[in-house]
Amino acid sequence: MYKVLFWMDKGLREYQQDCIYIDGEIFQLEHMECPQEREINQSSAVFAVCDGMGGLSEGEKASAFVCQMLKRCDIPFSKDGIYRVLFKIQKKFESSGFVWSGTTIAGMYINGSNGIVFNAGDSRVYKYTPENLIYLSHDHSYVQSLVDRGIISYQEAFYHPEKYIVEFGIGDVFSPDWKNGKKPYIVEDRLGEDEAYLICTDGISDYILDPQIHYLLYPDPFKNFKRLIDALDRVKSDNYSVILVKVC
Repeated sequence: MYKVLFWMDKGLREYQQDCIYIDGEIFQLEHMECPQEREINQSSAVFAVCDGMGGLSEGEKASAFVCQMLKRCDIPFSKDGIYRVLFKIQKKFESSGFVWSGTTIAGMYINGSNGIVFNAGDSRVYKYTPENLIYLSHDHSYVQSLVDRGIISYQEAFYHPEKYIVEFGIGDVFSPDWKNGKKPYIVEDRLGEDEAYLICTDGISDYILDPQIHYLLYPDPFKNFKRLIDALDRVKSDNYSVILVKVC
């Protein structure tokens, strides 16, 4: 069984281009009055956030389309299975009629305490532990490429003026990258006692530092989830969406 809290808000943007997927439920609201809660009484579940590309056309439709496709797909619990599903969604997107559109995706497929993290773009998956917040996903972004090459540090990336440049995702705009063999980031993980997964769009990770997120959630992320929401309300700019998941 899994306990889930989630929240989304359009921030200061005119439209909500984020979309949340909670194991078959899809949410795309301008504002949630209070954090939503779910208890999922099954052995496995899939969670994801998608962030439609703000500078491209129909970003809100792109993120919703990907969440709807997740709902329709039978996803094997394996890294290869997740890749094949994401590749299938990409191909469906390319033939859907969208033009110059795309979305990020970040998510978690959990089975018992075992998880598979996946992302394409700069939406993120973290693991909350009592000690710190661990960045499990891997951004497909210009600044992440600078970090990977050792030009700047992970900490410096937060302040970089071009951190908004996304280099991969799902959408027709990313078709050349998929055709050239670029793949989503997919990694296995395991959730320990007193740990939780935090899945979010860049409307959170671009505005609150990782140590600050941990500080706000500590020592009980589910009891202190509202503290994170209150902090986001003070700094909000972009759309933001967040999911918190733990094993019960």
